[in-house]
Amino acid sequence: MKSFIQFYNISTGYVQGTIPPVFKESAKKPIPACGSDSIYPCDGRATLYNRIHLARKICRQRNYIGFTIEQGDLLNSTVVRKLELI
Repeated sequence: MKSFIQFYNISTGYVQGTIPPVFKESAKKPIPACGSDSIYPCDGRATLYNRIHLARKICRQRNYIGFTIEQGDLLNSTVVRKLELI
């Protein structure tokens, strides 16, 4: 089965619906990262432990704050490992 790692960054802290834009530290939260490096396809034969180890390593290299491990297609996937913050 297809498996992939979804990486997360921290949001800007924008308070929704404010005009002019207001940014607060308390509104910062993890959001899925954007771009071609935000999703890493995994070998489905690898154990969950090995996928978690790989995800932590990539988070440190690319300065992401966390990750989830998911199985299935990109548009219809199931979370195997909930958001883990580094």
